[in-house]
Amino acid sequence: MKVIYKQSNSPLVISIPHSGTDIPQDIAPLCNLAAKREHTDWALEELVAPLPETTLVATVSRYIVDVNRFKPRAGKTTQPIIPRIDEKGNLLFNNYPSKQKQADWLEQYYTPYYLHLENLLNEKLEQHERVLLVDLHSYDDKLFNTSDIILGTRKKQTLNQDTLKQLQLLFHEEGLTTQVDTPFSGGNIIATLGKQERIEAVQIEVPYSLYLEGHSLHPERASILQTQFQNIFQKVQMYHF
Repeated sequence: MKVIYKQSNSPLVISIPHSGTDIPQDIAPLCNLAAKREHTDWALEELVAPLPETTLVATVSRYIVDVNRFKPRAGKTTQPIIPRIDEKGNLLFNNYPSKQKQADWLEQYYTPYYLHLENLLNEKLEQHERVLLVDLHSYDDKLFNTSDIILGTRKKQTLNQDTLKQLQLLFHEEGLTTQVDTPFSGGNIIATLGKQERIEAVQIEVPYSLYLEGHSLHPERASILQTQFQNIFQKVQMYHF
């Protein structure tokens, strides 16, 4: 993982958990390298690079360890942190990791992401009365009946309603339409950290068509979206944080 602009004075922290593409050398021999890994949040790190906000980026692929998944609980079926199959149903691993390896990978990649993110948020709380966590994702809008920006709030549990309304208004002022909690309501990152006192959290899903050309930034569309995000983040901080 990496931190960008750690010394930013902004009360906003950006988390990017799904743009990583790294497969560590010690894990690669276990992997089915022919499996598809298309549902990656391509180039989001590059998209936000011009923004001044403190940003935490997971570098390991979500197809190895998905840091936005919930830890399993007794009697509950959830998508595994270490996934078994790709989006086509192909096995991701020739040999699925043993329980010991799974525990090791969580200790190496999953737990540190949360500890690092919590530390960044706590640093912000020393400077500001409230902070906003933006968990940034993207999605292939060819697979959905929408190309809106999706604001995930865990059914309005992680974000103050005034902040949500202001965010929607700011997106609309930039010419971007939004939906709330459909088809994505947010994962474990905002569910966990958005419950903490003085922290508000939102998962923002950006359609591929707004900023990508293949797996890379589209020069014109990405530049426009960077300006739009910069305007939105500046204004929401000014109004609410």
